[in-house]
Amino acid sequence: MMKINSLTSSIGTKIKQLRIEKQMTQNELCNGICSQAEISKIENGLNSPTVDLMKQIATRLKVPIALLFEELQENEEMERFDQTVSALLRDEKYEQIKRYISKHNNNENIELVILNAYFRIIVDLKQDQYDFRTATFLLNNLLIERDVQNESITLFIRIKTAIANLYAEHKLFHLTTNSYLDIEILLESLNSSLYVTSLIKIYFNHAQILLYQDLFEESKIYIQKGIELCLLHQQTFLLGHLYFQLGNYQEAVGIDSFQKTYTVAYTLLHALELKSTKQKVVDLKEEHLLFTFE
Repeated sequence: MMKINSLTSSIGTKIKQLRIEKQMTQNELCNGICSQAEISKIENGLNSPTVDLMKQIATRLKVPIALLFEELQENEEMERFDQTVSALLRDEKYEQIKRYISKHNNNENIELVILNAYFRIIVDLKQDQYDFRTATFLLNNLLIERDVQNESITLFIRIKTAIANLYAEHKLFHLTTNSYLDIEILLESLNSSLYVTSLIKIYFNHAQILLYQDLFEESKIYIQKGIELCLLHQQTFLLGHLYFQLGNYQEAVGIDSFQKTYTVAYTLLHALELKSTKQKVVDLKEEHLLFTFE
């Protein structure tokens, strides 16, 4: 479990980061709540705020209180549990998973409880205990019963994404996009750099589903949002993929610059050494590339 001083430092760092992102001064944040000196000590990890004070700070920052608790990386217990079960899931060792997660039934870590319940639903689905509609119902119910959005934004994104994937697998694309919209609304309202990576991924997935349905103008909205967010926050991991999507859009609607856009996508993937995706671009669009490095 996380040490108290580490948690205090993490909370202080997040309060400071969110305050700066919201363009608030310490005086504006603490007005009517506590002294500026207290906020300064909290932000510097010198004082640990009470739960009541954190609630007031979260309200002033207009974010869920869970956002102040979440680590940039999951704590060791969560990470170990997640990695173990995810590895067993890839190997389809479902009975072993059930034995493992049953050992954590009485854990007091609420995030671990939520993750445990999530994996139970996924395993039962994989073992054909019920169909995907029941699985999506149970996952949505988990979000509501455990108030996941306020307990752990990271787990809310994960579960909502799993629901979206299930809908997509069964070609219920309108429900897929609804799930993505739920995540986007939350993350856009938070407007926090802590979740930029997650939001870019959701924009990419949302655009991909729309392209698959030939909803080109709708897809363009999310492609552009993704590219703008990548450039604003200097996030390059999906930039080449997004430019490839943009090329798909331009080619489909007859915009002449699609060859240039495909070449930009190829060049970015080459520069970032994303070899398998770069090769996919070559395999699919070599005739449209202005040049290659091969």
